[in-house]
Amino acid sequence: MKKTLLTIALTSALALVNTAVAAEAETGYVGLKAGWSHTETPSSHHVDSVWASERNDWSYGAYAGYNFFSFLGAEVGYGYYGDFKNAGSYNGTKLGHYKVHGAELALVPSIPLNDTDDIFFKLGGLYANVDDDAFGHTASGVAPLLGAGVRVAFGDVLVRAEYEFAHKIAEKDDFGYAPDLNNFSVGVEYKFGGATPVVAPAPAPAPVVEEPKTEVVNKQVTLDATALFGFNKTELSAAGKSNVAKVADEIKSNNLQNVQIKVEGHTDRLGSESYNQKLSQARAQAVVDEFINDGISKDNISAEGFGESTPVTGTSCNGVKGKQKLIDCLAPDRRVEVKFQGVKQLVVEAK
Repeated sequence: MKKTLLTIALTSALALVNTAVAAEAETGYVGLKAGWSHTETPSSHHVDSVWASERNDWSYGAYAGYNFFSFLGAEVGYGYYGDFKNAGSYNGTKLGHYKVHGAELALVPSIPLNDTDDIFFKLGGLYANVDDDAFGHTASGVAPLLGAGVRVAFGDVLVRAEYEFAHKIAEKDDFGYAPDLNNFSVGVEYKFGGATPVVAPAPAPAPVVEEPKTEVVNKQVTLDATALFGFNKTELSAAGKSNVAKVADEIKSNNLQNVQIKVEGHTDRLGSESYNQKLSQARAQAVVDEFINDGISKDNISAEGFGESTPVTGTSCNGVKGKQKLIDCLAPDRRVEVKFQGVKQLVVEAK
């Protein structure tokens, strides 16, 4: 039986070696525990003239341990397991009470429940002392010890509940009985030591990134219609295309973001109002088409004709006599205005 229990213990330990756990490596702990013990003596563990009459009692003890790794530690402890009683006789001696106490040494592998709590196992031995009142002496020996329990952490203080089983805490030849010991206990332990926590260096301050400086560009270029079109014409002359190209280059050289361009056509007051409206619209559209040919996006430009509604000469030509002189006087009214607006990013010199 002892060989079987040791084989189980060794197999369990090896199976748990590679398990990641919640226990903290390089920490020690000390604790106190109390609970209840029960002895069980199978028929093969006692002579026919001996039987158990009182098999339960209170227990208490102290223990200390050390976690070598996060998954494996070792523990020593000493406990009083109770006062029990047998009936019958052995070798002519009437049996009665016997007390059990002893020291234990065990490996303690564990499995995590979360970051701080775990399930643990005990694989080791109990050096048991059985004090028999009837015989008046103590029998001592090592019994295989198995155990399992759970630990719940509250900071550096842990509460544990565990079960331990020790096989044959005495030999049948000593007093006529060789009971197994079952112990259930609750303990409180204090954890100490551990690796010094590594404090992460404070992150370097983020570089100060200045928002790019911008300005809103809002310009107007006035083109003389005489320099763009023939009289009463809507097709751009070669000179007119050249003038439009210069304005297009000026707009593109500003590298404007969100640029919007509006081309407005204007006429003088000569002729009917409806004719002048159509003429101004057609001239504005002709300039827009030429801008597109020069690389301006059609999505950023629009045309609108205002006819004779917005003269710049005012009343200055009212007294002019003669048709040609009046045509010459009203020349500033015959115009195309190019208005463009956008956001320009300024170049900031490094300090």
